[in-house]
Amino acid sequence: MLYVGAPFMPSPYQYFQVDPLLSPTPVQANQYGIPAEAIKKAMRLYLPRTLEQLVSKYDVIGIDDATWGLFRSDTIQWMAQSIKESGLGMFMAGGYESFGGHVGFPSWGDTVLAEVMPVECLRMYGQSGVNVVTDAEDEFMRSIPWDEYNRYSVFCGHNVLATRQEARQLSYIDCMGRHDPGWVWWDIGNGRFFASAAGFRGVSGWCQFFQWKHYPDFVCNLQYFLAGLTPPSDLELMYTTRARFLDCNNQKEILTSTLDFITKFNADTTRVDRKFQEALDTLKESKRQYISLDLQKSKELVDAAFEKFEEAYGLALEAKDAAIFWIFVTEWLVVSATSMVCAFAVWTLMVRRRLYREVKLTRGGIRVA
Repeated sequence: MLYVGAPFMPSPYQYFQVDPLLSPTPVQANQYGIPAEAIKKAMRLYLPRTLEQLVSKYDVIGIDDATWGLFRSDTIQWMAQSIKESGLGMFMAGGYESFGGHVGFPSWGDTVLAEVMPVECLRMYGQSGVNVVTDAEDEFMRSIPWDEYNRYSVFCGHNVLATRQEARQLSYIDCMGRHDPGWVWWDIGNGRFFASAAGFRGVSGWCQFFQWKHYPDFVCNLQYFLAGLTPPSDLELMYTTRARFLDCNNQKEILTSTLDFITKFNADTTRVDRKFQEALDTLKESKRQYISLDLQKSKELVDAAFEKFEEAYGLALEAKDAAIFWIFVTEWLVVSATSMVCAFAVWTLMVRRRLYREVKLTRGGIRVA
């Protein structure tokens, strides 16, 4: 999938990274507070340069609070064309730079992409509101465990949209007595488009929704849905397996940082490296089972991988303690030896001074006062 927005802020990207079925390409394209030249450089480097490249490399395109003003016009044309003709899926999530725009950003309604959206882009931006689910029986909505959702359904700001006649509206945002469209999707041509009036990341929409325990399931299952895949029916097992993949990813990053630190002290990491490799091999096999949709086997393996990461981390701490111990011993010996030499010199010059005979003239004939 091609994820265009602000992937390195709190965003769905961190969950796309750990889902074995997703292979995301992040592109920084959220201009709010970032120089336009930096955005254009990222687009030159990572966006497809031809329609054929877009269609052959990607199944899903995500525009998450990114302004169209910095896109090449042919890139936007390719996105619309790839959805209608080549069957790609696409989502757009709300924000100041999405849909009708806000605070000076242009409206996507002025682009050819508006032709494939299930909503009309109005040049209005709404305040915080509660996103109320109205169609829990939709095929996408059935793939999400909705427990505890009502506690995390407040979104901080949203684009005001109008649902097109043939589109399917899944929720509305209750804001100051208004019921604005929330989540809307439709099939258009050979592809599919999902619109979210509120953002999936950052200040535009994560006040509570981002903290919901099933947020990773929502954003990842959405990519499956847009690509035409059917998620496994055991939603709870899928949730716990994904959560453990995230735990493994976090533990792996901590372990990697620890290894970088202790190698600077010439610590012996042989045992750590061996256990680390075992954990990586187990995690790789777990992902392979997940891709094969054998979630039970995948869960067993990812649990085993997490235990191996923890064991490797314990070994890394032992190696760190051993290395630092010998550093302290070496420093103590150096300091002690230096102190003894200095003490002997002081004793020789000051305490034993009485052993030396005083003279009035040196051998060089210099008179001593």
